[in-house]
Amino acid sequence: MTLFIELITSIIADLHQGGFNKDANELQQSANSALEQTLLAGTRKNVLKQIEMRCHVKWLGDFYLHHLSQKDWWGRLEKLCRSTKKYMQSI
Repeated sequence: MTLFIELITSIIADLHQGGFNKDANELQQSANSALEQTLLAGTRKNVLKQIEMRCHVKWLGDFYLHHLSQKDWWGRLEKLCRSTKKYMQSI
């Protein structure tokens, strides 16, 4: 879970830095729901699936972030995708 939190926090910060505030805020809301222990496991897993879908090259991966190379950005999203899947299995 710690890796998931670190990655999603970093990606949210990258999105804010790139001016994609709406997407950053939506991702933050999803992360908050995924981490909310009082929600049903199925609800949390659905939120994690939504986060995983956002990691796709045609969604968040399609954004240009001037402070990262495309390779670095896609690499971060891939790490978040793997971490999301792993975290989903722990619920």
